[in-house]
Amino acid sequence: MNDILEKGTTFILKHARLLERAILDFRFHNGPSRRIIDILRTYQNDDGGFGHALEPDLRAPDSQPLFVEFTLHTLYECRLRDPEIASRACDFLSRHTDLKLGTPTIFPSSQAYPHAPHWNNPANQLPSLERMIGLVGLANWQGVDHPWLKEAVEVCLQLLEETVLEDAHTISTAFCLVESISANRPAEHLFTKLADELFKSDFFILEAPPRGYGLTPLEFAPSPDAYCRQIFNEDTINAHLDDLQAKQEEDGGWSIQWEPPGETARWEWRAQRTVKALSTLRAYGRI
Repeated sequence: MNDILEKGTTFILKHARLLERAILDFRFHNGPSRRIIDILRTYQNDDGGFGHALEPDLRAPDSQPLFVEFTLHTLYECRLRDPEIASRACDFLSRHTDLKLGTPTIFPSSQAYPHAPHWNNPANQLPSLERMIGLVGLANWQGVDHPWLKEAVEVCLQLLEETVLEDAHTISTAFCLVESISANRPAEHLFTKLADELFKSDFFILEAPPRGYGLTPLEFAPSPDAYCRQIFNEDTINAHLDDLQAKQEEDGGWSIQWEPPGETARWEWRAQRTVKALSTLRAYGRI
């Protein structure tokens, strides 16, 4: 099984950007977590947002909510908190969020730069309550004391109470919001609600092997101690682990199932997926 790790590591060393190399070093070689944070800061603009193609499917240099979500999600997956990054990100979000309408995923300026076909949809430029829930959840998990965030959390919790979420991507980050409050207030009913909605949602794939693009149970339970692990039984997790293990390519990396804006983005995404795959397989004792 170490052959999986060796081939995956070689793929990362050949093709990954600094961020994914630092994450691999942190997770597998006791590398410094500070390096991940320092690298993420190089993508942060003066307005507190993030840019510079941090999410590889959009090659824009200016700040976009999409890039803020990618940053905060990276920190969440690594179980890292950085008050400075999170506080400045909240400053940015507070200027681009209407708590009654939501947050856009990308701004119209994004269309001036190379981007994946799925970012052509004009709806992504409109304020979205679902996108806001995810961003607020990820920001609140950081534990920062920010005046805008306190109000935004309450608005989003009320939305979770009242709204049926239908997209697995939104549900994934909504779980972060519930997790972020669970130590201080009752949240079991929201956890149960989201779990029920997940099994009916778009882009969720329960059965292995997956057919087409979607989020599998391993996206929600990448380790045995993950917040959402209790949702899935052992057979389901093991079936997806078998599938994940089998899908390592000959070059050592894992592939993607959508069309990126170019070959550089493809390699960046594949490296990101490879680090995640290796981390999940190791967490469950497969490597």
